[in-house]
Amino acid sequence: MPKDKAIFQDEQGRGWLVEIQYGHPSPTELGIYAARFSCPEDPDEPVRVGFLLMDEVALGDEEGLREALAEADVAEAIG
Repeated sequence: MPKDKAIFQDEQGRGWLVEIQYGHPSPTELGIYAARFSCPEDPDEPVRVGFLLMDEVALGDEEGLREALAEADVAEAIG
């Protein structure tokens, strides 16, 4: 089973948790998955959602994960 969670640091040194979101429409055949980013170290930081390559999570590619975080959008509550 592929690794679907990783922890990485942003440019400010804060730890972020990224989790692959299965079942979200994305081109998984290309290795691209939806992802949820949260910052447990800073509860005022909003959760973000975006897309990334599964390999970035599996390999712990911090540069790729930071880039995906920078491109992610602030999540909006449903309902």
